Amino acid sequence: MKYPIQILFTLISALLFSGCASYKGGAVDYRTATQFANTQSVAAVQIGAEAMTNVDRIKEMFYVDVTEKGYFPIEIAIDNSGDSKVLIEKDVMELHLSGGGIIHPISVSAMTDEFEHNKMAYALLGFGIFSYMSADDANKKMAADWSSKELTKELIVGPGRKSSGFIYVKLPNGERPTGLELVVSVEHLDKKGTEDVHLRL
Repeated sequence: MKYPIQILFTLISALLFSGCASYKGGAVDYRTATQFANTQSVAAVQIGAEAMTNVDRIKEMFYVDVTEKGYFPIEIAIDNSGDSKVLIEKDVMELHLSGGGIIHPISVSAMTDEFEHNKMAYALLGFGIFSYMSADDANKKMAADWSSKELTKELIVGPGRKSSGFIYVKLPNGERPTGLELVVSVEHLDKKGTEDVHLRL
């Protein structure tokens, strides 16, 4: 079967960009809130956060440099030493940009879509069904690993409990998270009421 030169060029480019059809996620040594340089408290709830910008460290944990497309993982830890359950909703977190705008965490699926290996390129360029399956397997492993590291959409932290995870943000071209303000809302479920924690990344 022959393909127009434009299609072949596109497929080859996609394959080269995708690289080897493999994925190996790195382990994360999650920290408690007190281990962060950026830590704030409301009532008896302490929250720490750090934006990841070091490419080598990011590749150790996420296998690829997600910053090349404007994505940045932000590690967040919540320590609840009070006597009330608290709710942290990921979707209402706000990252205040240097130009005055506000963005919210993205779904991890939006990020994985941009970094998937191109399965069809492997198949059509003669690498065969096994390479297609290898790319598909790598994509599934990547999605599962990034999802497992993501803070849940609605996180409930009970009294005396701790929780940690990542949120993912996509920033405008040239913007970096260092120095930006992250606002995390803490809802006290037993006592009723919501307070905001302001963290300078």
